[in-house]
Order: sequence, then structure tokens, then C-alpha cells
Amino acid sequence: MHKISLIAAMSENNVIGIDNKLVWNLPVDWENFRNVTKNSSFIMGRVSFESEHKLLSEKRNIILTKRKDYTSDENIETANSIEEALKLLKEEEEIFILGGQNIFEQTIEIADYLYLTIVHHSFKGDAFFPKINFDSWELTKSVKHEKDDKHAYSLSLNEYKKIRK
Repeated sequence: MHKISLIAAMSENNVIGIDNKLVWNLPVDWENFRNVTKNSSFIMGRVSFESEHKLLSEKRNIILTKRKDYTSDENIETANSIEEALKLLKEEEEIFILGGQNIFEQTIEIADYLYLTIVHHSFKGDAFFPKINFDSWELTKSVKHEKDDKHAYSLSLNEYKKIRK
């Protein structure tokens, strides 16, 4: 059985984006993303895939869409449901869910692991990470990065493991 991991960066008020764009540019978060997801397959929603900040795996990319005839020039596969996407990746050791909001809402309960960057600021936005019941998650790692000349905001690179009862 594979591990299902959600990976996201959110503000203190749960914003993950506005107008299908990220609200910040934090190089240490991008570096962490690349290190954590290296050689792994991704699942993301169509809207996230179509954003200017789309992230593609070198391995496999599953785009969730209700459009039966959706195609792209990119190296992607499509699925019409989370269940279908997970079946396509059933041989993978770890699968990363990249969002957006709707996809995170559909997968937060089935996730085993959460890589969550907390940007220590509040932003206006129109896309949000779901509210998390932290009683169901164990913080396994947290690295704080202070504001500096390349980072307009301080942030914490957090990792959580689902507590199975």
C-alpha cells in the first residue's frame, strides 16, 4: 500500500492562492518541495495544472478533471476521480497530492502524511487549505526559516503524520 502525502504552502489564515496564482515566492519552500517530491508521482486538479506555477513530476502526473476529452501537450494522464487517480498510481511507494483547494478537501481525510509550509503572515486569497484537526496529526518535523533578503516572510517547513487509531 502506498503512502498518500499532501504537500502545500499556506498562510496563517489558510490561504494557498489567489486568481490561480501563488501569493508569495519563497525559495527555501521551493527547494524543500523539490527535495521532498523527487522521483515521485503527482496528482493535481486541472485548474492547478493550468496555472502559471504548475509543478510537474519527472515521473507521472495525473490531472483530475471532469472533462472526458481533456488533453495537453505535457506528459500527463487524466483521471475523473481521486479513486481512479490512485488506481493509476497503485504501484507507487508515495503519491503527492498538489491541490488545489477542492482536491485537498477531497483527500485530507485519506492522507497519511502532510508536508505543510506555514507562511507566517495573513493574506487575501480565494483558495484555501482545509481546516486541519491537529488532534489527528503528529508533528514529526519543523524547520523555521526567518525572513531575509530572499524571503519576505518567515516560514515553517512542517511535516505531520496521520495518527491512526
